[in-house]
Amino acid sequence: MVRFLAWASRRAAWLAICFGYLTVFPYFERINNPNENARVWMTRAIVEHHELNIGKVSAEWGYVNDKATSGGWIYSGKAPGTSFIGVPVLYVESKLARLFAGGPPGKRATTLALRLFAVAVPMCLFWLFVARRLERELEEPALRALLLGGLAFGTMLYPYGILYVGHALGAALAFSGFLLSSSAPPGQARRSALAAAGALTGFAVVFEYQVAFAAVVIAAYTGVRHRRAALPFLVGALTAVIALGAYHHALFGRAWDTPFSHLENPAFARLHNDVRLAGLGLPRPRPLLTMLFSPDMGLFVFSPFLLIGLLGAVVAVVRGSGEARLEGVTILLVFLSMALFASGVPNWHAGWCVGPRYIAVVVPFLGWGIVLLHRLGCLARWVRPLLGGTVVVSVVLCGVSAAVYPHYPEQFDNPVFDLAFPLLGDGHVPYSVGHLLGLHGLVSLTPLAAAVLVPLAIGLAGDDPRPSVWLSATGGAIGVALLLLISLGAYGRKPRPEEAHAATFVRATWEPPPASAGQPKLR
Repeated sequence: MVRFLAWASRRAAWLAICFGYLTVFPYFERINNPNENARVWMTRAIVEHHELNIGKVSAEWGYVNDKATSGGWIYSGKAPGTSFIGVPVLYVESKLARLFAGGPPGKRATTLALRLFAVAVPMCLFWLFVARRLERELEEPALRALLLGGLAFGTMLYPYGILYVGHALGAALAFSGFLLSSSAPPGQARRSALAAAGALTGFAVVFEYQVAFAAVVIAAYTGVRHRRAALPFLVGALTAVIALGAYHHALFGRAWDTPFSHLENPAFARLHNDVRLAGLGLPRPRPLLTMLFSPDMGLFVFSPFLLIGLLGAVVAVVRGSGEARLEGVTILLVFLSMALFASGVPNWHAGWCVGPRYIAVVVPFLGWGIVLLHRLGCLARWVRPLLGGTVVVSVVLCGVSAAVYPHYPEQFDNPVFDLAFPLLGDGHVPYSVGHLLGLHGLVSLTPLAAAVLVPLAIGLAGDDPRPSVWLSATGGAIGVALLLLISLGAYGRKPRPEEAHAATFVRATWEPPPASAGQPKLR
């Protein structure tokens, strides 16, 4: 028991993260989210009908967007990784449902199981892997908890880590490949570890096509770092290339063909076909600035602490040497390649989303920039309150977005303050473990709030026992957080008709309805 308690205290931040990922279920069937449902439909087609064609599922469960057509059949227009990883989950659930309920599971039950066991559980394992690596890099438990909590709860990996989509899984696979490739000194890495790193990096693309840009950078990093010894990495990556090519050949007749050349939706197809090089165009300043700095979806607005990580990568390139410089270059290349790519695609906004989901893979790499800053001794005392404050802001914005409504309509220019907070104030609270416990309204989110506070509390408490140091660091962090939140809350507060219309639609499609759920309205 003593050993277990010691392990639990050491893993308190990670255990809290697992609770946060596994106990919240913002589900709204009537919005028919294509980013998720196209993958759900494909998984059910495989399990129930033993085929990749989702036509029968569409006839049973209704229309879904983001489809591809070929040879008279209808397929998911998404990268297939998430749909395939959910097959054993749905197979077991279907067997149990038929045994105990007499029929296959419905849409809600299917989506819940796929979210939990095919996305959230793998993400929890990923965060354990990251936590163990941080123990090697950072000697301070408080800093480790703060960074781990910030990455898990304070970035778009949280909302996309609880939905049945591929963004968080693709980011986790790619970053895991990078960590494995960098775990041993050059010339001392095991072949099996490098092969696993290559497979992880390669299969990240199977979950999200656009991660290919980051995968090329990781492969180049591995080649520069390990030189001839990097051959197992390439062999591991080749397995993913072959698997994805076989999938494309089965659907479209050519291994290099993708769903983007066969989109069913004429508007999507027109956007894709009007741009040369498979839908890619030159980077554009407005989309780039919007994706990074706008209050409606900006990466550095929803997760401002990642700016410190970007600074860390720059410092590593300028002041570092050897390993630190190479890692800094890798982080910058991953960030720049993904950001420039996304700013050049026609549908760069990506519809209803939290943050720029097309570049979700940059999140853990930018977080690693903070590790580099610490490794170089540049994480000065004055930076700690800034880091703590920006992590708090990130957790508030991304945590509320994930737990309340991870599908922000494009009409909102400040969705957290103009949609999520008013929804909470009106008693619109989604499904979570609190409902299972008989709690209602905002009270039902208290278990989740407690879990989110654990890594923040550990991180802000610090490791220095002197009260003066603790007060200055914590007070500074809270001051930074309040300043940023108040400033952001004042932006775009003048209501617009299109926002009111979108908010009405969100309330009309809410689950569970506040009145029937007995949730009090707070005015």
